[in-house]
Amino acid sequence: MLNWPVIGVPVITHSPETSWGFGAGVQGYFKMPNADKTSIVYGDGCYTLNKQYYISAGGTFYFGGKTPWFMSFRGGYRDYPDVYYGLGNAITEERKHGTSFNSQRGTARVEAQLYLPAHWSIGPLFNFIHEKSSMAEYPYTLMWGLGVVTQYDTRDILYYPSDGLFFKASVTHYDKALGSTARVTYLKADLRHYVSLPYTIVFAWQFATEWALSDDVSAIPLRCLPTLGGQDLVRGVRRNMFSDNAMMALQAEFRFPIWRFIRLHAFAGIGDVYNTDHWNWTTPKVGYGLGLRVGINKAKVNVRFDIARNNIYKEWNTWESWAFYLTATEAF
Repeated sequence: MLNWPVIGVPVITHSPETSWGFGAGVQGYFKMPNADKTSIVYGDGCYTLNKQYYISAGGTFYFGGKTPWFMSFRGGYRDYPDVYYGLGNAITEERKHGTSFNSQRGTARVEAQLYLPAHWSIGPLFNFIHEKSSMAEYPYTLMWGLGVVTQYDTRDILYYPSDGLFFKASVTHYDKALGSTARVTYLKADLRHYVSLPYTIVFAWQFATEWALSDDVSAIPLRCLPTLGGQDLVRGVRRNMFSDNAMMALQAEFRFPIWRFIRLHAFAGIGDVYNTDHWNWTTPKVGYGLGLRVGINKAKVNVRFDIARNNIYKEWNTWESWAFYLTATEAF
């Protein structure tokens, strides 16, 4: 196993949403005094062949002592020529290509949690979204959100668990009284379970759901709507292709050892988005594939390469039913 407490590397990424991206990033791993978990700070920037760019920074600090607690933060800015595919879960010909638009977006999120007995923690959160868009339906978004987050965590290792349970739920409220564009209550829950099998094989599964609730669902800003797909949730499905005010997804994977710090993953996921005003049950979105992991330090942080396929493009019969992702850290 390699042992890199500080990693500064060129960034080479790929996803269906960005094509190839090139940039630079740095990550640092360390332990605070009396803390039993490894803290992380990171920053990166990237420019893609789709003429998109972003800069971001974040981290999680674990503090020990008589009252252990931790704080996480992340934020960034991106200028993205993007694609709007419409809302809902129907697989239509119009959704195949979408409508191009340009977006400048800044985000920031801060959470602080105090450890409670029996592996629980709880604390406040703050979330901020600001976006200017060339899209007529969503030209301007400004959202200030306050809420609470709670977490249950028995994972044996933070960044690449082989055993344990993780659950996290949060409620964030955005209100016009705080200066937000719309009044929205955002609910989010994430359940993960890791099981050690013989021969150091690991089975992992995750259930995730998100709900954006409002008196007027049609007035919820696009960036506050749950979405499916991307490099972490139901890989193989293009991120933002399916958005609405509710999302549910289930995914699982087997993690096999190959040689020393190299592992093979086989994964599959299923999920969909829904509108709480007009429920429409249709063909669930499915993604499945294989991936390789290369460990880079004792905290078991990995470089990740995944290739995945979906069931969406079956009727269209195009190569876009395949996707591959090159990034760091696990999907879940």
